[in-house]
Amino acid sequence: MKISHLGKNGDLVYALPVIKALARIRGEPITIFTSPLCYQIVPLLWEQPYIKDVEIDYSRSYKIKDNCIDPWNVLEYPDLNLSPQPAMYRPSSPRPYTHAYMEIAGIETLEIKDRIAFPTLWNHRQWYWEHKVEYADKPTWTPPKTVVLAPESESLKTVPNQLWDEISISLSYHYDVYIVGQQRGSWSYRNTIHDLRGLTTVSSMARLLAEAHAVISSPSLPFHIARHCGTPTFAFCITSFERFNPIDTPFKYVVPENWKPMVDEIISFAEKPVTTWWKKRDLDIILNSSS
Repeated sequence: MKISHLGKNGDLVYALPVIKALARIRGEPITIFTSPLCYQIVPLLWEQPYIKDVEIDYSRSYKIKDNCIDPWNVLEYPDLNLSPQPAMYRPSSPRPYTHAYMEIAGIETLEIKDRIAFPTLWNHRQWYWEHKVEYADKPTWTPPKTVVLAPESESLKTVPNQLWDEISISLSYHYDVYIVGQQRGSWSYRNTIHDLRGLTTVSSMARLLAEAHAVISSPSLPFHIARHCGTPTFAFCITSFERFNPIDTPFKYVVPENWKPMVDEIISFAEKPVTTWWKKRDLDIILNSSS
């Protein structure tokens, strides 16, 4: 089966649990047909066991018009068009994007294991955080104390940089702080604050997110990847979250006026790390699944 999703990276991540459910139901991996808008995330998609292949359509140009991809209806039955499309914006359409994709695909419920869209990143985190090896002549290795901040967003109004700056300084006394994104610029520099904006690919950034003690992000691609790694992830933003509300993974939504309690919670992770916010009963199902 081939599924088209021609939107942006974040839009595609909202759809991945649905694509994973379809692969489970059909008993075979899915081929994703996408546009150059998603070229950066393709190497991550290739890693996932429920994805057979990723094809990029270079034959035409795609644009976003009235929140939909134009054109969106590019495949014929029995294949499926799962791009942002008019059906998602009907008055009766489900509000969260993943629910809207479920309706289009005819998926009534997601199983727990469907909700981990990047199982290779989940496994990456679990290996380094849960696998302990003791040596006779050296200290037991533990993950480095890092926090990742992702202040940028293409779609939503973002928290002012001055506040992100205060957060990074507060955390830098307890962690190495990595700033990720696309826009190069100035940041308050301490030797434990590392501005990596414009210096990572999506794939290299994903490993930083998977290994971090916590991630604070605007609702953007780093936010989506981090929560699918299982990393404790904070959505830090001003704008209403209803349409963009993820329904598949745990996360915490924090408004600017509550930034200090958020920072205090993350500082507590330095001495008492939290591997993930998934509930134990769900973890047992995830850890016992094959993908």
